[in-house]
Amino acid sequence: MADLNAVLTRLNDRLLRLEGELFVLRSLARATLTAGDDHAARMRKLVEAAKIALDDEAKRPLDKPTRKYVDAATALVEELLVEPTSARPLFTVIDGGRRD
Repeated sequence: MADLNAVLTRLNDRLLRLEGELFVLRSLARATLTAGDDHAARMRKLVEAAKIALDDEAKRPLDKPTRKYVDAATALVEELLVEPTSARPLFTVIDGGRRD
């Protein structure tokens, strides 16, 4: 039983690391996609290609765990392809509180 607990602990640690890596990669992809330069255009093409590949993969008969991963990856790609809304300023500077 101790071996099983050790395996589960290692698996849980690995999943936590993967989740952290995914967060970083998603942040980098989002930053690249919103950069507005040629890197953004290339990244968008790559993400769109990943969406096509995932759509093709989703059409195949998959086992339950693989279906979960394909669905999660598809959701991530769709999230990246959505244009972000522009952020509102954190604060507004008022010139002495008076308006002319």
